[in-house]
Amino acid sequence: MLTEKEDWDKKADVVIVGYGGAGAVAAITAHDKGAGVLILEKQPEDTHCTNTKMSGGIFVNVNNVEKGIKYLQSLCQIERGVSWTDADVIKVWAEYASQNREWIENLGGNPRFIGPFGEHQVEGAECMDIYRYPGFGTGFARFLERQVAERGIQIMYNAPANRLLSNTKGEVIGVRVETGKEERRHTENIRAHRAVIMTCGGFEFNEEMKLNYLKVYPTHFYGSPANTGDGHRMVMEVGADLWHMNCCSARLVGKFPDFPIAFDFDHRGCNSVLHKVMGKAPLKPCGFFFVDRNGKRFTNENFKYHTLYYELTLFDSQRLIYPRVPCFWIFDQNRMDSGSLALQITGAGGPVRLYRWSKDNSTELEQGWIIKAGSIRELAHKIGVDSDNLEQTARDYERYCTQGSDPEFGRHQQDLVPLIKPPFYGVKLFPGGPNTQGGPRRNHLAQVLNVNGDPIPRLYAAGEFGSIYGMLYPSAGSNLAECIAFGRIAGENAAKEQFMP
Repeated sequence: MLTEKEDWDKKADVVIVGYGGAGAVAAITAHDKGAGVLILEKQPEDTHCTNTKMSGGIFVNVNNVEKGIKYLQSLCQIERGVSWTDADVIKVWAEYASQNREWIENLGGNPRFIGPFGEHQVEGAECMDIYRYPGFGTGFARFLERQVAERGIQIMYNAPANRLLSNTKGEVIGVRVETGKEERRHTENIRAHRAVIMTCGGFEFNEEMKLNYLKVYPTHFYGSPANTGDGHRMVMEVGADLWHMNCCSARLVGKFPDFPIAFDFDHRGCNSVLHKVMGKAPLKPCGFFFVDRNGKRFTNENFKYHTLYYELTLFDSQRLIYPRVPCFWIFDQNRMDSGSLALQITGAGGPVRLYRWSKDNSTELEQGWIIKAGSIRELAHKIGVDSDNLEQTARDYERYCTQGSDPEFGRHQQDLVPLIKPPFYGVKLFPGGPNTQGGPRRNHLAQVLNVNGDPIPRLYAAGEFGSIYGMLYPSAGSNLAECIAFGRIAGENAAKEQFMP
């Protein structure tokens, strides 16, 4: 704990920890409300890569506030009187998310309308209008970075924060960071005259936190490797309450031992934002199905993009295993011939190009990431599942394709395409996705709350760092929608705090 008499190395009205989408929006907003802003970023400038950059650049604009409130309330309601998220937080989210597009356009941005899409068929789903920024996530990040640069907002790169500094009243008055070149690293104390805003992401690459908080382990992510839960420890040290720590918008991803980041896959061979996130089969999809560790199908492969995760958490109490972790993606030569297995719009294989997946998949086949076999039975042996089960599963799937209906899982006729062109292939899959959701509980003003439900003075949060979404993620683009909405809320209210000399 510090007092106001402590020496300070740098000072600003508002100090922001984390320079991703939410941090940039908060910085722009606080600056435009008259505050002097300093951003602290953990990563070096030349390798700065955030979840926003690794996203598809899709965001939600709520087209009707009342419907938006009802929609998110429906997703958060567990039973009468029990909800993942407080009503006033849902209300302010809907209000600000209804202005997301306008805010971007007022800054000179040009998002493109995709269509209405609420992922869950409950009241108000039609309110979720989906937009995409040109250039996907990297394009949107560049747009925000230009806005920050034009305002002359100072950014300290390669400066990981490690502690929030408080006065004797419990007010957060600054941040301690490590800075300097590697051979001369040192600690600096950064003074915040008005407030600190935490926008430092999730804990996607902290194995201990994932083991203790998420519903199944392992869960792998294709977001920024810099998201290691540093901010969670910092806010807990000053008494923050946590919420949504066991939630994440996830599905099936590929994770390979010799590469640190997971991959989002294009199962049907369409490489399309619409087909992937909105669950629409392309005109000529490739055949495929998923099987568990027993070699059996377990789901409708035309799955909900952000909620399949919860189907994967099934536990076998007799065998003491998660039978769907890992599971396997089974397909034929047609899918290999249709292009890169990895989706080219998000994650490491997206525009950030942390990895360039080969167009013909030959490199990954050679690396052993893709398993090849001349028959289904041989493939079963190679991936380690029961060969009789996998052969029967393949026969059943072919029959469903022929008859045009899937009596087991209800997969749509248009998406029932047989595996007819050997050789056959398998890829090991794990639960995963772009990010975690959990972090410090916040109120409708974006203030971080302590364990008694009271605001921690002068401390705010936005983005996935304590996301307001609970178990059910609303739709594609909801992460960026929250960054834009709560980044503005946090920036506005932090800038309003009384100046403390």
